[in-house]
Amino acid sequence: MKTIIRNIAFVLAAICLSSCNKLDLNVNPVQPVTVPTKQRLPAIQANLAYSLYSQARFASYHSYYLTTRLGNTNTMTDTWNYNSINRMGAWRWHYFDVGSNVNGMLIRAKEEGSNNYTGVGKIILATSYLSATDVFGDMPMKEAYAGIFNPVYDTQEEVLAGIERLLDEGVAELNQVSDMALVMDATTDMIYNGNLENWKTFAKAVKARLKLRTVNFKGGNQELLNLVNDVLPKFEDALFRYPKASTSKWTHNLWGPGDFPEPFQFVDIKNDLTNTLPTDVLMKALTVDATTYDPRLFILTTQGENKKYLGAKMSEGLKDVSLPKDVTFKDFANLFGGYWTSDDSPFPILIKEELYFIKAETQFYMNDLDGALESYHRGIETNLKRLGVPDGQLISYMGSAKVAQNSASLKISDIMMQKYIALYLQGESWSDIKRYGYSTKAYPDFYYPRYALAEWAGKYIQRFPYDPQTEYMYNPKEMDRLGAKARNWVFTPVWWASNSTLKN
Repeated sequence: MKTIIRNIAFVLAAICLSSCNKLDLNVNPVQPVTVPTKQRLPAIQANLAYSLYSQARFASYHSYYLTTRLGNTNTMTDTWNYNSINRMGAWRWHYFDVGSNVNGMLIRAKEEGSNNYTGVGKIILATSYLSATDVFGDMPMKEAYAGIFNPVYDTQEEVLAGIERLLDEGVAELNQVSDMALVMDATTDMIYNGNLENWKTFAKAVKARLKLRTVNFKGGNQELLNLVNDVLPKFEDALFRYPKASTSKWTHNLWGPGDFPEPFQFVDIKNDLTNTLPTDVLMKALTVDATTYDPRLFILTTQGENKKYLGAKMSEGLKDVSLPKDVTFKDFANLFGGYWTSDDSPFPILIKEELYFIKAETQFYMNDLDGALESYHRGIETNLKRLGVPDGQLISYMGSAKVAQNSASLKISDIMMQKYIALYLQGESWSDIKRYGYSTKAYPDFYYPRYALAEWAGKYIQRFPYDPQTEYMYNPKEMDRLGAKARNWVFTPVWWASNSTLKN
């Protein structure tokens, strides 16, 4: 009997050992352990919008759209001093919220045979990388997502080449979608409703944006023009749309007045419009003459309590001594509630006006001034119509002194300032400004901010610092190699801005 019991115990122990080896206590056997690609894509697209916002939040000050209400109160936006910042959320949003999730989707898409999701994922990742390298410069790409704890930073030139490869690979995938691929439709694709032709055209538009960075010193104006001409007839705006009347903190445009979820605060994603004023630069751009405003002003913003539309100097706010006596924030436009700044406003990823202005700028430097004038006019008209400006006001504005009427009078500042208005609050405007080195040739009303620290010696801000909570702490050798620990690091131009001939 003892022998039988001992043998039974041995068998039970063996069975238990075998079962335990197969059992993972961290896995719920009645719930899936992976998420299908069609459930991943909507969140990735929302994260792309949040990532672009995280960059535009600071870039909108460095682009002279906004200034703090009280002036000289925000270290980063008023004095251009990022040395005390302890978190740069824009770094995390690109690498983790967009990049890691895209890479997870690419793995799952390969398993499923869903190369439509592979193609769209690569195009989204390329778009995110382009906006991120614009504000950070050199960054890991080859060794990113490879399980390397201290990845080497690729040069920005290498990153741009990698972005172009991702775009080409994405389009190639979309050109040969497998019969096995899961359906992509309006429930899974929040930008183009599963229209793969729109995604392919969008990829080409991103490539045009990329080539604009370097065409001034690398050449290739005709190639860029050909690319834009190919894109424009087929292009549909890339917008991330938020639901109407949403009560969720997670489903509203971050430029809107709604409250932010707590995790956004952790990664330093905030909305500063409550404590912000429009600058005099923006207001001059939106003023036609002494008695007339650009009709877009009343759509991009809402009326302040005192029904006035003043503009304050960058970094000075209400400290601006040129403002009328006893001025208050009520004498300025309300920045909330505008076309791009409501809770349910769409978030622009890339819009058609931008392509018209890229075309106009390219034609201008090719000395095709008649063509540049036509593209410039098309860009303005497209923006006026987008914002719902009535036909009568549109015609009046297009015939005003604010718009160049003939090719002989067309200046590069006409093109760039109209693009500046059309891309209101977008991070892309800062890239344009850096290409031109903050030049008054392109931006006539720009000036050096009063409260930028004297130690910057009159240099203009050029980039963001890397995230202090990751890069300076865990990748210090790369920070040393790049010189990114220097106090004036953010005044070092990124590669394409350093090489730009437009700032001369």
